[in-house]
Amino acid sequence: MKSIILSTILIILICLSNSLSGQEIKLIALIDSALANKGNIRAVRTDIEIAKLQTSSAYQKYLPDLSLSYNYRYSPIIPTQIIPVGQLSQIPTDEKRPIKFGTDWQQNSGLNLYQPIIDFSIKSRVAESRINEKLKNTDAAAAERDLKLEVIKSFTNIWLRAEQLRSAELDTLRTSRTKELFMVKSKEGKVLKTEVNKAILNHNNALSNYAAVSSSLTREKIYMGFLTGISLENLLDGTFDFSPFSEDVLKTDNTDPLLDSIPSVKSLRLRAELLEQQQQSERMKHTPTIGFEGFLGANQYTDTFNPFLSGSWYGSSYVGLSLRFQILSGSSTKNRVNQLKLEEKGLKSRLDDEINSVSNKSLLLNEEIRQIKYQAELSKQNVALYEENLSLNQDRFDKGQINAYDLLTDEIDYQKEMSLLNEKQAELVYKQIELINNSGALSSFIENLR
Repeated sequence: MKSIILSTILIILICLSNSLSGQEIKLIALIDSALANKGNIRAVRTDIEIAKLQTSSAYQKYLPDLSLSYNYRYSPIIPTQIIPVGQLSQIPTDEKRPIKFGTDWQQNSGLNLYQPIIDFSIKSRVAESRINEKLKNTDAAAAERDLKLEVIKSFTNIWLRAEQLRSAELDTLRTSRTKELFMVKSKEGKVLKTEVNKAILNHNNALSNYAAVSSSLTREKIYMGFLTGISLENLLDGTFDFSPFSEDVLKTDNTDPLLDSIPSVKSLRLRAELLEQQQQSERMKHTPTIGFEGFLGANQYTDTFNPFLSGSWYGSSYVGLSLRFQILSGSSTKNRVNQLKLEEKGLKSRLDDEINSVSNKSLLLNEEIRQIKYQAELSKQNVALYEENLSLNQDRFDKGQINAYDLLTDEIDYQKEMSLLNEKQAELVYKQIELINNSGALSSFIENLR
């Protein structure tokens, strides 16, 4: 009796759930919400802003460098210089005398200006910063791609669970009808009690499967809420738009990898480019630099501590060009450049492997998709045949033309084939999305949803 009541309540709930629908939920809205709410996405976007500021700082090396200097010194021992005073006589001699230069107290203050005119190392550092900025953008694109892919996978799981739930609803309604037929036939003495029990068991299994699939669907929606920040209430009440899983949207005719759109490939290329630019920066360290220098200030000399003594200040200034050309250095530029070259060579080898791996995976996925499509089409035909046979046999059983065992067998076979079809359809979608992602076309796929 309890089983009959439970079955009736569940069937009523199924019918009510089919009649209720909330706000339509689109895949693109879920992706946008996830990108806006996930903390790790905000973090990598912050890294991009930091990289932009670093590039700006590198550019600022071209700006004038203006500084104010001041110092006050006491000289316990005044420096002495040997002066050839004999050379100043009308008749030059070799006479020399030690003469002290300066006073006990000295202070100086002034403005120093330096404006780079030619400095190839600055240009190279700016180029490094630009490449690093591109790398941060690639890292952000990779993080966003991973999140988008996770949302799409969860959306696919919701679609699969919804399809399974729909099949479970039909199974529950059908097994309920079969059970009622068996109970009527049992009262008429036309079927055995064991056959009625089998019908009830089959119906109970259908109820259990419906409850399990319903719970699985709810759990997947909870996970979707975690990914997107959308309230669970909206996800539970809303109606999902599964049109992205149509054949037109998931077409994968051109699956040649778009290498510039694949973050792993792009990242390796940029890192190799950065190493090449770092080699250039090392070489630029020893190139001549030319700049404009200027100074404007004053010095004070006193024999006593008197910072404000009038008449003791003397102006000082100069302007001119400054040339610096380093001939020798303690560090070996050649050794450092050779290290960077080896690192670049290793990265390029990894890049070749990554490109080959992406291409090979696309070929494998194409073959898997072709095979799954074929199997899914056969399973779809089988489901249609099983469904037709089951409908006919239910009528034949009602008329006493077949036995209960045949009807129960048909029902179980239909349930198995329907489950297999759902699995194949979901597997096909998973592989198609994986192929789209592997080929670097995920962004285009998402944009097509808008």
